[in-house]
Amino acid sequence: MITRVLGALLAASLLLGACSEESRPARVRHYEFRAIGGFSMGSATAALLGLKHRQLFDIIAPMGGPIDMGYYMRVLKEEVFSGFCEPPVVGQMCPAPDARQHYEHLDCGGPASGLTNRTSALEAYKDAAIAMGNFMSYNPAHPYLPPGVPLEWLQQSQREMCANPVRLPAFYDWRYNPEGLYPAITYCDANNQETADCDFDPAREQTFAQEIALAIDLNDNGRRDSGEPILFWGSERFDDFGEDGVPSHEEPGYDAASNPDPAGDDFDTWENALGSEGNHRHDEGEPYLDHGLDGVAGTRDSPWDFGEGNGVFDYNPNIKLMSAEGDPAYILREAPLADLARLDFYLDAGIRDHLRFHETTESFAGILRARGREVDRRSRFESLLPEGYPEGEPYKPEAVDWSTLGRDVFLTYGKADASEYEILHGDGGHVGNGTEVINRFTTSAAYVSGRWPDGDFERLTPSASQLRVLDETYPSQILGEDKQYYILLPPGYDDFPDKRYPVLYLIHGIGMSADVMTVSAAFVDWPMREGLMQKFIMVFPDAECRNGDCFDGNFLANQKGRDRPPKRFEDSFVQELIQHVDDTYRTRPPADLEVPAAMLAPLDL
Repeated sequence: MITRVLGALLAASLLLGACSEESRPARVRHYEFRAIGGFSMGSATAALLGLKHRQLFDIIAPMGGPIDMGYYMRVLKEEVFSGFCEPPVVGQMCPAPDARQHYEHLDCGGPASGLTNRTSALEAYKDAAIAMGNFMSYNPAHPYLPPGVPLEWLQQSQREMCANPVRLPAFYDWRYNPEGLYPAITYCDANNQETADCDFDPAREQTFAQEIALAIDLNDNGRRDSGEPILFWGSERFDDFGEDGVPSHEEPGYDAASNPDPAGDDFDTWENALGSEGNHRHDEGEPYLDHGLDGVAGTRDSPWDFGEGNGVFDYNPNIKLMSAEGDPAYILREAPLADLARLDFYLDAGIRDHLRFHETTESFAGILRARGREVDRRSRFESLLPEGYPEGEPYKPEAVDWSTLGRDVFLTYGKADASEYEILHGDGGHVGNGTEVINRFTTSAAYVSGRWPDGDFERLTPSASQLRVLDETYPSQILGEDKQYYILLPPGYDDFPDKRYPVLYLIHGIGMSADVMTVSAAFVDWPMREGLMQKFIMVFPDAECRNGDCFDGNFLANQKGRDRPPKRFEDSFVQELIQHVDDTYRTRPPADLEVPAAMLAPLDL
């Protein structure tokens, strides 16, 4: 999971149309000389922080993460927490024929995936709920717990929660309990932390409390058995017919063979990312049932329902808030074009990412494209190399002619014809194989290097000071503690006290740590020393859970909370860490610089 992103100056030929570079005058562009990037869940954090606080950054480089959270909610609802029969049957699952996984058979991606087992996968969703609120149901009394579950239950140990499930009678759900015949219960799963198992095993002791979800207890035995469904309340029921209110197959001119949509509102992650039909979001004018989140008419007096009969379409309020405050793709769709004009984007994703982050990244890139950016999509690292590159030579990011690439880059990695052995060892996967991991990092670093003008490309002598990685802390009044971070100071930093450097903030994912990210130093030292990459500082913030504030990763979020006062990690990062780095190290100050017109195109506003 240690990989990164490419770089680039812009393509006059792609972004300036028929105009030559000489015919386009230089223009002034403002630079903060900061970039932010991340891997996996750190990718979502980087995209979110970069877009929310876009006045602080020039470059956003999210790699392999759920950067379209709305799309990812679809994956969670239809696959991860789904696959149950309708009506449900104890001991039986009925997944959709084309589903890649279902709740009792999660896809953990294999040995090179970055996720170790079922428990670590499910625990990540609990961390997401701590950070952003419960996306599976809504409890007006608590942002994390399902409706009807008291805080006292959460304050027990995991074993105690499993031994004392909360039972909620007559819990209606339009799919699995439309007549309210069965109770809903809190439930537990087997703790698989010591295994690589991703399947549900009802025979094992259930000691891992899921906490954020409820199950329908069909046999009323106080535990979730195989086949008993998990509830996922994202919104009221609606017809996803799009802005024209008509499903594609009913539109004049529809041809099932080619599947055209004459109205042009069919959603497609790349071709029509702003399309309203089939986008799994409720758009203005789409018909809906005002039955509340449980989807059952006549249950508005139920203590568990929300929104029935209020005359408006209702999302789970936590999901609605997450969209506005925690979904990079939502912000990308809504942000003023003038704000986006000063940002450059580098994206990457593996073609076999089992977490479906290829799709979420493609959707994000599609939104960027739909908003006027000519996203340069490339398949495999070798496609970045110039014509005439020696055949058989290994890929080297320093050999890429960045002037032939577009301003924004979306790179997919992995061989389409990879062998079973190569796939098993990570080809095109969430993390990638060993070579892909290195290439992801070095290429992204090269992209960042190429996007900042007037950089320090001086070749250093052998006697110049070495690149240094420091383990440091900054005092955080917001968090009430000294907060750890690691920082990479480029080679030559100690030799030229008058030089100042741009900064890349690089955020690790769940299951990773900031110190592991510092391994990347080995891959930038030589190109920086040789003048093949401009010298810049890297900062690796600590996004792990500490002191019981979450389980594994805190997403650098202003948490909604669990069983203790939530912490403001985002505020600490933006208001304290960035200022601390600027005060402590020789960072490059903001400046307005003349740059080639291609570095502003196509949104030169």
